[in-house]
This record gives sequence, C-alpha cells and structure tokens, in this order.
Amino acid sequence: MIRRVFSREDLIDLENLLESSAGVVAMLDIHQGAHTDPYLIGLRHDVDDNAGALNTAVKIAEWEHERRFRSTFFLLHTAPYWEDDLALGDAVDRIVGYGHEVGIHANAIAQALKVGGDPHEILHQALNRLRSYGHPIVGMAAHGDRLCHLAGFVNDEQFTECARPEMGEPRRFVAWGNRRLQLEPRPLADFGLEYDTHRLPHGRYLSDSGGKWNEPFPGSGSGQLHVLWHPDWWGRAFISLPVEG
Repeated sequence: MIRRVFSREDLIDLENLLESSAGVVAMLDIHQGAHTDPYLIGLRHDVDDNAGALNTAVKIAEWEHERRFRSTFFLLHTAPYWEDDLALGDAVDRIVGYGHEVGIHANAIAQALKVGGDPHEILHQALNRLRSYGHPIVGMAAHGDRLCHLAGFVNDEQFTECARPEMGEPRRFVAWGNRRLQLEPRPLADFGLEYDTHRLPHGRYLSDSGGKWNEPFPGSGSGQLHVLWHPDWWGRAFISLPVEG
C-alpha cells in the first residue's frame, strides 16, 4: 500500500521554502564545508520501507533536478525494494544522474537482532551491494527502526563517532526476544564512510518523520536549515508525475 499523506499543495509549500534559500545542497556538500553558509538549505531523503518509496524517490530526484536543487537519498538495506537488484540499480543510476548523492540508511543493529548475524558484516554487505552500481557511498543516516525504541538503541551506535550517552555505554548488550547482542562500535572509516548526517552542524531542523512536520511548517529559528523529506509520505504529491525512461 502506498502512503499518501502529503498532497500537491504541500509540495508547493515545500518548493517555496526551498526556493527561498540561497541554494539547496546535499549532505555531502554540508560535510565538505557548506555548513558555514546560513542561507543554504541542506536536504536529505530517507527512503524507508514503503513499497512505493523508491519510485517516488526517483520522481523527487527529477523534480529537484529541474529546480537546480541537490540532495542526498539514503537507501535502506532492509527495505523490500532492496531485493530487486535491477530496479534498485536503475533507481540509483537515475538519482545520481540527476546530480544527487546516494548514501546508506543504516539498520544493521536492528537487523542483527531480528535475524541474527554480525551487524558489521550486515552493513559491509549492504555497502558492497550499493557500491556495486558504480557510485561512491560515503554518507550514512541511521534508520529509526521500530525495534530501536523497543530495545533501547540507535542504529548509528554501530560507529565510534556516534556514541549516545543518553542510551547507555557504547559497549553494552542490547536484547530482543531470545537474541542478545554486544555492541562493538567501529570507526566510520572502517566502512569507507566519512560522515553521519545526524552530526553535521546546523541551526534548524525540519523533518516530516511519521507523516507530519516536527514543528509548524516552515519552521522557525536562525542558522542553517536541514530538511529531512521522506519519499514514503509523498506518493500523492507525485502520483501523476511519471518517471522518464
């Protein structure tokens, strides 16, 4: 089932917000120094587990390209769309072809608790798969899996740079059902990664997580704005926009 929370009218509002900036840039650009400009907007997409999300992501990538926006699409290695190698590779090529960045939406701790295995090996395999399409993958965003809330962890705790003292010691056990997993954080560089989007500097943050904005749209405050836009919630806004091919 395609989630269709936001409409074409919401898309117009979002476009007006993005157009009001000095430029819309990808998370890689922020990582490489664009965070110093408060008039830029950093834009990212977490492409989650809705069956229609990947197709909507490609439509968004084209829509942004037409407006000279650049963004990052973080692809989830535990989503149903990950199983279709041909469709995934085609989507990655299209997104990158429109000038955007692709990164990994990390869910390896949750996956290890669900099905067993080593989260580091799970992530390595996912990155190898994503990189096999021929594009650099250096950015990571942690997936907010439902299991994270139930078992008390965040998926980016897999990395030494991403300690979360409020959740507990970096090296601790987390458990779900009959599985108990020792967290053994390793550096991002061990996976060929350069940054975690959660830790990129910014002044304001606007997210549509859960199908609603985290604060009254278009947000308030000062400093550089980062926007998290989930394709999962925007099927209705793009339903009549075919993917070119």
